[in-house]
Amino acid sequence: MAEAPRPLTISTVPADSLTVGRFLHAAFEPLGLEVLAGKAGLGRTILEPVLHRPGLALTGFYEFFAWRQMQLFGRSELAYLRTLAVACRRARWEELLRRDVPCVILCAADKEPLDGDLLALADRMGVPVLATRQKSFAVFRVGSLLLHELTSPRATVHGTLVDVRGVGVLLEGPPGIGKSETALGLVRHGCALVADDVTRLWVDAHGALWGAAPEHLRGFMEIRGLGLLHVPTLFGISAVRPENRLELIVSLRRCGPEDDIDRVGSDVKTCEVLGKHVQRLVIPVAAGRDFVNVVETAAATYKMRSSGMDAAAVLDEQLVSHYQTLEVPHEQ
Repeated sequence: MAEAPRPLTISTVPADSLTVGRFLHAAFEPLGLEVLAGKAGLGRTILEPVLHRPGLALTGFYEFFAWRQMQLFGRSELAYLRTLAVACRRARWEELLRRDVPCVILCAADKEPLDGDLLALADRMGVPVLATRQKSFAVFRVGSLLLHELTSPRATVHGTLVDVRGVGVLLEGPPGIGKSETALGLVRHGCALVADDVTRLWVDAHGALWGAAPEHLRGFMEIRGLGLLHVPTLFGISAVRPENRLELIVSLRRCGPEDDIDRVGSDVKTCEVLGKHVQRLVIPVAAGRDFVNVVETAAATYKMRSSGMDAAAVLDEQLVSHYQTLEVPHEQ
């Protein structure tokens, strides 16, 4: 009995609430953030994932104040605070914190630190004050990208993601079809494993689809008859990737001779994943087929098509040209 191609099964992952602590963890390496005060408030929720510079608020104008957003202090905001009298500066700072802002981020903090009295006030009010040595424009750019990724749609798919010569290929199909075995063969050919059996997907700030393994399963594969394998130990650290773009889906299917399988490659199918259309190939499973070679060639063909070369289109043009030549009558 032939097995008909089925839709890709995708489970949407509920989004976790974005807290200051989650942002701090994600931004620790790229921004070098540290907590100066208000550590008890790291569980505060960031209601709007945007960075806001509170210029007008420091002057006392709060009519359109974006209190749901993280407050970004650059050199200009810090310099303005220093022009105020001590009592006025404390009053403006306290008024800002009382608006229930998620946190305050101080930029270029090695040169423009906040005085201890204001930090103590933030500590008592439980509002985190984070600091970085980077300038405000860099923090705004990197922080905005991080906020987008932390709040982007996410999903989980049952499939194995492999980096095949620079192309992220998701192998999917029914249990026992040979996804992990094919991935193992690809790794032995110099490709890299990203996730086996369970792949988490998300869309980055540039609209690209990415995949990774759950953190506790990273680097592991399950092969029927062999059990669990630790890929970095067997094949080296270069045989794994922490994450990779998803560009091609290869569906392994048990098909019969009566099934309509594309033999020319002119019918390019796509699958929608988190609102993004991903090219999808259906590869029939049969005894004796070298799936490692087929998947490697599929990845190479994808790269070729992406560069503008389509073998089916070229052959079609050549055939049309050939038959048009035959139809031209010979001169007497």
